Amino acid sequence: MTTDTAGTPISPRDIPFLPTGENEAYVWLLCGHLWGMSRRLRKLPADRWDWTPNVAAPTARILAAHAWQWLICDRQHILISDATRHDRIPDPPADPTAMCDALDMENENWRRLLLSLTPAQLAEERRQFNDTDPLTVRWFVTHMIQNLIYKHGQFSTLYFALGLDGTEPYAAPFPNPIYAEVLGLPYGTPTLGAAIGS
Repeated sequence: MTTDTAGTPISPRDIPFLPTGENEAYVWLLCGHLWGMSRRLRKLPADRWDWTPNVAAPTARILAAHAWQWLICDRQHILISDATRHDRIPDPPADPTAMCDALDMENENWRRLLLSLTPAQLAEERRQFNDTDPLTVRWFVTHMIQNLIYKHGQFSTLYFALGLDGTEPYAAPFPNPIYAEVLGLPYGTPTLGAAIGS
């Protein structure tokens, strides 16, 4: 885990670089979303880890455990092609702080792994649980990115519902008001429609 001089974890978003290639883009996406989810989970009161607005919705604990276990599982698939040689995934930590620490450890494991993969390694084939058509290592990387974006999004809804991101009504940053504010373009500017072929 990258830290500042006080030992505080630094987000991949705090590191001043723009992705310069495929591996760095994967780090930016996967590690950035995992870092954001872990930081938000750490702000969640312990008595809210098992809270849900509806029994059909996941709890923070389920989302954290699901993300963590798949991080380990997909990393094993990348590193060890034969799933019969994989360790079984451990039970997730029950303590919220320990769960967040485990997510942060996986973040560092994935950062190192992603930066080490060569184009040839990304193209290597694997079979998920030895039971699928061939998939590439790149597929496992993008599967984990998709999984984390989905889990982080699900958790963000819980986080917002608990009022941990402010108490004002949610206001989505739609693009047209930004066009109007930054460029002075009113809604329905015909050049935009012409540019996208509508």
